[in-house]
Amino acid sequence: MKILLYLDPSPVRGGIEIYADRQGGRLRAAGHEVAVADRIDPDALARADAVYVHKCASVDDLAAFPPDKTTVYIHDHEPVCPRTYAYTPLGHTCTRPGALWPCLFCAPACRDWRGALRRVLSQRRRKELLARVARLVVISEFMKSRLVANGLPAEKIVVSPPDPAEFPRPEGSVPGPVDLLYAGQLLRGKGVQVLLRAMALMRRPRTLDVIGTGNMEAELRSLADRFGVAGRVRWRGFSADVPAWMAAAACVVVPSVWQEPYGLVAAEAVALGRPVVASDIGGLPEACGGKAVLVPPGDAAALAEALDSNFDCNRPQSTAIDCNRARSCP
Repeated sequence: MKILLYLDPSPVRGGIEIYADRQGGRLRAAGHEVAVADRIDPDALARADAVYVHKCASVDDLAAFPPDKTTVYIHDHEPVCPRTYAYTPLGHTCTRPGALWPCLFCAPACRDWRGALRRVLSQRRRKELLARVARLVVISEFMKSRLVANGLPAEKIVVSPPDPAEFPRPEGSVPGPVDLLYAGQLLRGKGVQVLLRAMALMRRPRTLDVIGTGNMEAELRSLADRFGVAGRVRWRGFSADVPAWMAAAACVVVPSVWQEPYGLVAAEAVALGRPVVASDIGGLPEACGGKAVLVPPGDAAALAEALDSNFDCNRPQSTAIDCNRARSCP
């Protein structure tokens, strides 16, 4: 079968790109002929037996895909939220169905406010186009519930979480012992600012290794200094072998404050058998599969308590869930 994978170009290699790469490799291993595109090519669309769309910001481009042989993978909130983050400019989680109002209020607060306004005005057409395709694939039951709440047909939505067997394994070693680990982009929704505040509130100091880069890095470094924890934070930058850092970590922290569609970092850390402390938001509980300590998102005190408990317990991951909701260990 000839399969076309479509993915808008991105300056950042994130979870969507990783998911698409893995899918392409799996399809090739199964004997399919796979082509990858980042622009609309009518000839390539005509030749393909099936089209898998992973990221398509343009509604006009989305309309170009033949609906009867197109599967759209929805990795984030963009189809139902013009800000794409599903939280308001005031930092509050938004669970409303997308609509002209109040989305028109939120859009101007985006860094790319012109693009956000375009998404507001094209939102209805985007939903109509998504409802026509052969299949919609999401990564969690949480995301399916969001799409259904926005009027997309439940019968067309397939929930397909990543297969842990496909998660990358550690390939090398890391410099020195790793206590707390954060791995991901340095963006506001990822909640690293909450983690830094939690470090200042903990009863016993711990060190933190930060793997990743992003537009909030300078601000986070400043916050670490202001909170008095700069000497306990190591900014490691990008790493091509994140699993090696996870495998070495005493605890992997996923402090997201936005509604994560899934939470690949949490799922991979759990698969490696590492203790995980994560926010109880979005698809993260599904990604953790009941094998993590969950705390309220944005609650630095609860996160500090959970990390103190993780240190004090010194117990295997199979029993760490006893400290769930950041209760102190007995």
